[in-house]
Amino acid sequence: NQDIAVTAETLDIRVEGAKARIRAEYTMKNTAGEQISTPAMFLCPDQEEGSVQVTAREEPVEFTVEEYALGYDSRVETKSWEYAVLSPDQLASPNEERVWAISFQLDFEPEEEYTVSVEYVYALGGYPEYDFDVKDGRIEYYLLPAAGWKDFGSLTINLYLDKDMPVIASSSLPFEKVGTRTYQYVSQGLPEEELSITIEENGFQKIFSSLRNPYLRMMVLLLAPFVLVAAGVVLLVVLVRRKHKTK
Repeated sequence: NQDIAVTAETLDIRVEGAKARIRAEYTMKNTAGEQISTPAMFLCPDQEEGSVQVTAREEPVEFTVEEYALGYDSRVETKSWEYAVLSPDQLASPNEERVWAISFQLDFEPEEEYTVSVEYVYALGGYPEYDFDVKDGRIEYYLLPAAGWKDFGSLTINLYLDKDMPVIASSSLPFEKVGTRTYQYVSQGLPEEELSITIEENGFQKIFSSLRNPYLRMMVLLLAPFVLVAAGVVLLVVLVRRKHKTK
């Protein structure tokens, strides 16, 4: 909507095991001198059924959640959200990217400003539930659709990791560590790319995870008989030599 501006967005991502609770809070302002009612659509790569909450002015807002196939206008050689095409999921081919759309209505008085928040539970990509050394978690979040409003002000992203995967292995945006397992990114305006984060275990956790690797256990079991035989041969040689020395 070209009359509604986002003056600030705060994105909180709290990782809890193999999931993350994501809360996006927008401060939005009607810059026009008249009442405005506008539909809004919040897009996310994934969400747990029944976990979505939407509020405006700190009050619950009615919403719908639907899954679509995400494509782009074939006449435009770009991945810009300006040319995004959402098709009903049942018409999509298996290799098309899926997107969840949370739709709701926003009503503004002339020059009114208030907060809008969308909260949901996100299942981490990667291998967040593995109990050995390939364990990692991947977080994807669409930042750039917010450019569809009249203007966009400041962006603050707070990332809270848990003890199972406390390290950022890679990120599309430069986070700064501000506390124990807590990271932050701050900017004026939207970045030029979507948010993509991979988290993983720390060095000590990787050592113990490697020891729990079932392939390592299998290899140890396979090699154990040969090691025992070799140890037995060495022990036998030592005993024979000692016996000859005592004669």
